Amino acid sequence: PRPRGGAVGGVAPPRPVTAPVGHREREYQRSTEQASRHPDLTVGKRLFDLVVSLLLCVVAVPVVAVVALGAAASLRCWPFFVQERVGTSGRPLRFVKVRTLPAATPRYADKYGLSDVAIPPFPALLRRWHLDELPQLFLVPFGRLSLVGPRPEMPHLHARMARRFAETRTSVRPGCTGLWQIGAGAERLILETPQYDLFYLAHGNLRLDLWILWRTVLLFSGLGRPVELGDVPRWARGRTPPQQRSTRFEVA
Repeated sequence: PRPRGGAVGGVAPPRPVTAPVGHREREYQRSTEQASRHPDLTVGKRLFDLVVSLLLCVVAVPVVAVVALGAAASLRCWPFFVQERVGTSGRPLRFVKVRTLPAATPRYADKYGLSDVAIPPFPALLRRWHLDELPQLFLVPFGRLSLVGPRPEMPHLHARMARRFAETRTSVRPGCTGLWQIGAGAERLILETPQYDLFYLAHGNLRLDLWILWRTVLLFSGLGRPVELGDVPRWARGRTPPQQRSTRFEVA
């Protein structure tokens, strides 16, 4: 799902941002090496992604067709929108969505640059229910995306992240949904709220993925609220003892 909030105009010029990971998050941070060795983040996770995404793709095909036709009629342009995002290990990822913004909107405008855009009723409905994100499901069987993981970021925002944070969050497959996407921090940029991705990398396992998928359904159906890290139940976390240190990411 897409981060909530939104934008017009162009991309705002880069500005210095300090994204702290405070004392409430320090217990959640472990090394990328520890996370990548977790068995649930390798074979088990890939098998889960493959089986579930194939089933969801079958359901999504007619929905995407209807949504795309409605978007094309409303915006009077090609209904699919493609961006280049930063994928696994920093490799380029073609990120496909149903178009919900006028064709004149800057392709790489971030949420702080889009708030004044006039959106017709039907595309606005698609954004509200995140139906414009459904084409991303078709990237999961091919291994370009996971069902759950860090959101793939636009290149100019990825470049503003602290190097260690950028390398850490791209050490696993990006996801269609994830902790940041359903978290209270999604009102801001990823680089401003790094603790969500760090938590996922440190505690990632199939139980956590299932919990995130469930909370995604609740949130985007209007039955849930954005999550805080403290909302993650103990049973959904990995077993490795937390690494006790605090980190601040200086982003320029």
